[in-house]
Amino acid sequence: MMAEKWSPENWRTKPVKHLPSYPDAEALTAAEEQLSVYPPLVFAGEARKLKKALAKVSEGKAFLLQGGDCAESFK
Repeated sequence: MMAEKWSPENWRTKPVKHLPSYPDAEALTAAEEQLSVYPPLVFAGEARKLKKALAKVSEGKAFLLQGGDCAESFK
């Protein structure tokens, strides 16, 4: 469980480990403003369904296969 409820305003107070450089602050602000009016990428029902599926994984009743395209170096 999260100690603090997430909000669009408080996420910037969290620690940052990987942050790209955005040289044009005005363009970044414009993009953030445009994105703020779009619908969410993940809906609440989808998140609840995922939590139920992950609970089955933690109980040993299901299998989780995770993948991604992150290009991190593991040096």
